[in-house]
Amino acid sequence: MILPSLYRSVSRDRQRFGCLSWWLVFRWLPVMLLVTLSLLLLSAAQARAEEGPLEEVGAGQLLLTAATGEVQMALSQHSRVDMDISGMIAVVRLQQVFRNETPHWVEGVYAYPLPDTSAVRHMALQVGERRIVGRISEKEKARAAYKEARKAGKKTSLVEQQRPNLFTNRVANIAPGETVTVELEYVQPVRYSDGSFALRLPATITPRYLPGVPMERGSSETMDLLPSHGWAVATSEVADAAAISPLQHAAAGSDLAPRNPLELHVRLDAGLPLAEVTSPYHQIVLTRRDNSYTVRLANGKAEMDRDFELNWRPVTGSVPAAALFTEQVDGEYYGLLMVVPPSPQKSPEAPPRELVFVVDTSGSMGGVSIRQARDSVSRSLRFLRPEDQFNIIAFNSGFRTLFRQARAASPHNLQLAQEFVRHLQASGGTEMLPALRAALAPSGVADELAARPPLRQVIFITDGAVGNEDALFAEIEQRLGATRLFTVGIGSAPNGWFMRKAADYGRGSHTLISDVGEVDAKMSALFRQLASPVAVDMAVAWPAPVEVWPARVPDLYLGEPLLLAVKFGEQLPDQPLQVTGRIAGAEWQTTLRWPGAAAPDATAPDAPAPDTSATHPGVASLWARKKIEHLLGEARHGEDQQAIRDSVLPIALRHQLLSPYTSFVAVEEVVSRPSTAGLKSLAVPNTRPQRQAPQAYAYPGTATTATARIWLASLLLMLAVLVYACRAECEYA
Repeated sequence: MILPSLYRSVSRDRQRFGCLSWWLVFRWLPVMLLVTLSLLLLSAAQARAEEGPLEEVGAGQLLLTAATGEVQMALSQHSRVDMDISGMIAVVRLQQVFRNETPHWVEGVYAYPLPDTSAVRHMALQVGERRIVGRISEKEKARAAYKEARKAGKKTSLVEQQRPNLFTNRVANIAPGETVTVELEYVQPVRYSDGSFALRLPATITPRYLPGVPMERGSSETMDLLPSHGWAVATSEVADAAAISPLQHAAAGSDLAPRNPLELHVRLDAGLPLAEVTSPYHQIVLTRRDNSYTVRLANGKAEMDRDFELNWRPVTGSVPAAALFTEQVDGEYYGLLMVVPPSPQKSPEAPPRELVFVVDTSGSMGGVSIRQARDSVSRSLRFLRPEDQFNIIAFNSGFRTLFRQARAASPHNLQLAQEFVRHLQASGGTEMLPALRAALAPSGVADELAARPPLRQVIFITDGAVGNEDALFAEIEQRLGATRLFTVGIGSAPNGWFMRKAADYGRGSHTLISDVGEVDAKMSALFRQLASPVAVDMAVAWPAPVEVWPARVPDLYLGEPLLLAVKFGEQLPDQPLQVTGRIAGAEWQTTLRWPGAAAPDATAPDAPAPDTSATHPGVASLWARKKIEHLLGEARHGEDQQAIRDSVLPIALRHQLLSPYTSFVAVEEVVSRPSTAGLKSLAVPNTRPQRQAPQAYAYPGTATTATARIWLASLLLMLAVLVYACRAECEYA
């Protein structure tokens, strides 16, 4: 009795299972697979459409955006840069010419990168024969003036700072077929290192990774001025993600005209005879007249897919030991002081070291960048000595280490390291914070028999493509201890601001490598710095009260100069000043004089005379920029935001500088757009960095967008309907 009943139950279950299997496999499974594949393709297509970023954007890109979110192409005519370099100061004028090729009145939004040390001090808008000079104003007031003029149909422009090396410009009410020129002027210091001068012009961006959970569009406080022209929304860790994420496209082919063309004209007056003038990433034409040089691009124009850099090296022995550049503004004197400490006559043997290499293997490092990173680490390993210890940390969405803790640089361990480096590939996100914490964490058990602990140095190799820079700076300050952090920027367009400031907070130095051919020379120079004694306890005894930035003189490495921006007041000092420090354990000092200063007393050593032969426009702007940078850094020390704003705002307004609290706004008094004509928006992407692989995403792998949630919900709903249909079909059978 029991067996027949059990048999009938099993037969019924087998029949139902067979029905369900047949129905699922032959009728619905192909449909399920097709629908799932379609959803995945649609999501991937959207991700590709949204990728590409505003942060180190190509100068020369016009983003024309509309409230409808419609995206079309508008022609970016060209960009022109005029540099006037005098001694240690460069005054740069950037012109960007755009033409509205649509039949609509449009509002243009474009973004451009500038050097992170630049002081932007002038803006003008040229429309036909009309020139509108911008004025500096509080950010909120400037926005209000811009929005009012935009609504009224007046020509207007608004320039804002998003990062110290990223600015955005909005131009409203551009007529069909109309050409608009935006002109900006900024001042920046020339960089000197290891006997060579350099000036770098950022020209494009590396898309930045945006950690945190994406939030809904519209949650950003600036959303009314930032329509959806880019790919990003605000995240829990990067509230201004919408402002630093423009679209981008690949560069035109080698036989085609540049999509974002750049014209360049440089006048170089170094103030001393030069041995060579070179540009490592562009072909240039050089013309000389006496000690003045003119530089332009060999082909007239170049694609803005990589940064431009100009290097010049003085004739041996002609580098000044000191230079003082001055400017008088509103009855007050400002100065830029450079002192090059001498190299030690005999360097003591470098102590045992613990070196930690941190290597970025995220998706933004795809293409030639990951090769540069691998070559940099591989080259560095050859400099290690048997008494040194080392480890390697590779990171993207997560991180992994070569060893659990640092090991001796034995031949066997170095061979393991070379094999580890050889297999590094670029993929995933840029979760930099966990890797940084691991690198700065104290070492394992110390060797009690060692005379002194090894000197700990971290070499951070990355493109700096992150949007949460402030959080990383705070982490470095908090966890640094006795460690020193050195940054190596990789790629055609690294985030120079992050590389420099991370090294500053890490009490190290920064190096930029934009070409594989530079790896050997630049890593060799870096390791000479790592092994050389540091000039410490540097101080300047000013003969009169001054305001100087940075207020605390940093430690100096081999070939690095002391560079200070100073405000003297109503007159220059009439007494010499003294610079002191310790180099290789020995006391060092020098006394500096300039014309008009009293002679030093008989006990003072002979003093070099700094170059003060002429006034140098821009020195006051650089001083104000340095002071603003210092004040903004106080936010990481817990200072009240309102107090910082109250300190920065008067300086920025007095010196006519862009800052997080000030903007340039230009408004034409006449109405251009008829009240019956609507205002549309379009977008023109910037150029992808040269030889960089296309980016798939810049959000954390665990984060999902609202669109992704909709697709997931739709898939679950389809599965629920499918199960219900299967059950009904089988019961009917």
